Amino acid sequence: MVDVTTHRRNLTIGVLSPVVGGFYFGKVLAGIARGLRAGGHRVVAVQTYPADLDRDEFPDQPPHRPIAGLDAMDGVIVVTSAVEHDVLRALDRSGKPLVVISETVDDLRAPVVTPDNAGGVRAAVEHLLQHGHQRIGFLGNPRQHDLAERHAAYEAALRAHGIEPRPEWVYRTRDNQEAAGAAAARAALDEGLDTTATIAGTDRNAVGFLRALTDSGLVLPRDQALIGFDHSDGGARARPRLSSVDPHHDRVGELAAELLLARLHGERVGPGEHLADATLVCRESCGCVDGTRTDLLVDGVPRSAGTADDGSAAARLAAVARAVLDDAVVLRAKPRPGSAGSSGAGESAVGGWVRAVVGMMTDAAADATVPTSHSYRALADRTAVLRPVPEALEQLVPVVRALEAELLGGIKRRGTTGPLGGAARARPQGRARALGDVTTEILVALSKGCTHGLLVRSGHLERAMVDQYELDLELMHADSASLRHLEWLPRGQAGPAAIALWVPPGGGPAGGVLEVAGVRGSTVGQRLVGHRYPAAEFPPRALLSANALSFVIPVAFDASDWGYLVIGGPVDTRATSAREKYNHWAAMLAVALDQEHHLAALRAQRTELEEAARRERRLAEEISASEERYALASVAAYDATWDWDVATGTVYFSPSWRSMLGLPADDVRAADPDEWIDRVHPEDLQAVQVALAAQLGGAGGSLDLEHRLRAADGRYLRVACRAVTVSDGAGCPTRMVGVMTDRSDERREAALRGVFLPDRSRPV
Repeated sequence: MVDVTTHRRNLTIGVLSPVVGGFYFGKVLAGIARGLRAGGHRVVAVQTYPADLDRDEFPDQPPHRPIAGLDAMDGVIVVTSAVEHDVLRALDRSGKPLVVISETVDDLRAPVVTPDNAGGVRAAVEHLLQHGHQRIGFLGNPRQHDLAERHAAYEAALRAHGIEPRPEWVYRTRDNQEAAGAAAARAALDEGLDTTATIAGTDRNAVGFLRALTDSGLVLPRDQALIGFDHSDGGARARPRLSSVDPHHDRVGELAAELLLARLHGERVGPGEHLADATLVCRESCGCVDGTRTDLLVDGVPRSAGTADDGSAAARLAAVARAVLDDAVVLRAKPRPGSAGSSGAGESAVGGWVRAVVGMMTDAAADATVPTSHSYRALADRTAVLRPVPEALEQLVPVVRALEAELLGGIKRRGTTGPLGGAARARPQGRARALGDVTTEILVALSKGCTHGLLVRSGHLERAMVDQYELDLELMHADSASLRHLEWLPRGQAGPAAIALWVPPGGGPAGGVLEVAGVRGSTVGQRLVGHRYPAAEFPPRALLSANALSFVIPVAFDASDWGYLVIGGPVDTRATSAREKYNHWAAMLAVALDQEHHLAALRAQRTELEEAARRERRLAEEISASEERYALASVAAYDATWDWDVATGTVYFSPSWRSMLGLPADDVRAADPDEWIDRVHPEDLQAVQVALAAQLGGAGGSLDLEHRLRAADGRYLRVACRAVTVSDGAGCPTRMVGVMTDRSDERREAALRGVFLPDRSRPV
């Protein structure tokens, strides 16, 4: 069990996630990091799926591989289907504090954090009902936990309004991608598209559905209203723009972090679901053609950012601001009173922003105070820092104008009377004029801040594209040393990085041991190069980033699995897909290591071939140098030599061989082996063929046989044939060199044994 001493700072928290970037997983990670790093804890995001997923289509089951760093984690957060259910149960039973996000397993004791799936879908259904729709469909893949909850909520919401959902209103998809949504749309059109509105389980399904319908000639929302779920930037770029439920994935992650810290601190956190709030963002695709609006939801019920019954314009501004700005920073220092950034100590960044806007407008309405130009610039800068969503300005302008109207109404209600007579009568007009001027300048500042955010994002995208191009080129030309020393990383990569490879290299996780092959950006980490760690103990603390998230990504591609890339840096929360840069780097590194491995094998093979060629040359030189010796010896011994070149299939028969058979001795051109085989006596032919085949098949040893051979005059000579076989470096026969002796004359045979072949057992 966990000791209460885990109140200490600098805990190491592991997050197991299928991938580590994109608008869903990236935002979840960002929320987790925000909730943990504020307390000084290290966050290690371990990607459990390989980097080469095809079009983000996750396998039905998580890959079976060891979990990196599990033993070094003080607590664990598991995101959706990051690990197999058996692994999740084992983690739950281990006593290590655990929190799960959007995944259900029977008998799980750990808390499960989910977005408000039911509330968000219920609000979407009720909104479409307000537009007059009755035949409302559902688009999605109900096999996934979140999607199953959204589908169930859709059916419950319809039944709550007296509408029985029909099976033909459910458009099932194979996954959560655009292509699957488009396929479902085409199938629905073929069936007649019985619905007038649809709720999609994911924005990506919704975007594909929308495009397929418009390609077929339908006009949205006239012919089909549509609401998605995720509030991704892809929906904001669609035409018409996609209405969507924003589940605030970052807040889901933040809530998970809070619950995990509570468990680490010994507090009792019950199992079961813990809901984060959601926001319904209405755009043109649902029928809200006059603009967009937002409703903050808790369990599907709209609420203001202030108290539950606070309907003031300031509360409405706070609610919208919290929906369209990134509340990622907590201000600890108390700014100078009266400045655009003034807020109480510990106030959230969005809270300080709202206080600044309301304070400027309230001061103008109260006593015609006009802020300095510096205050407006500070407001613009703060707006940009809060990373507004694409339609933020469109939603903020109406609520700022509503606050102006509310304050202006207060000025008018107080009337023109006052203790200063004429001066008092002029004061309301001055305050109203000041309020109008201040409101205009605030809207200009907000416009600058929102536009700046889009320009910064465009610049980041361009920089990322340049980095990816340069990185790909570097990896294409990198050798083994530069791959392992991480020399291919972009120059702008400021965080620490390391690569660890399985031992033996390329062997995959079967060995279970990782060796640190290279480290960059960490002096302490450099000392670990060459050190080996079991997978459950990797990465060591020295390789983790102290100031940013640390990502641990499999360097795996296709069938190869090389190890892990460890890299520190910011999380990508804007990408529509999971193809964030670190994932791309790991995939390309795996390909480069594959290529380097194949090149090394080719270089080794080339070396072997060169060595074999050198042996062949030496053999040829030796044969050439001894050729005269063979000729002299055969003349002296009445022997007939022959040399069979197996590669060309030709045999050189010496003059003495031809003379022995009564053939013209001066015709020594290369001949076919049949020159010999066709002269073999039919009764001896099979034995000769078997012996030659054994030699050419690599049997080894020398050839030693007797057979009868037909001479030119038709007589059969009894000859003794002895030969040796020469092979290349791979053991393949390349030539056979031998000698034949006419044994028809016994007296001659005895003489030959004394001169040339003293020992029949010794090969020639």
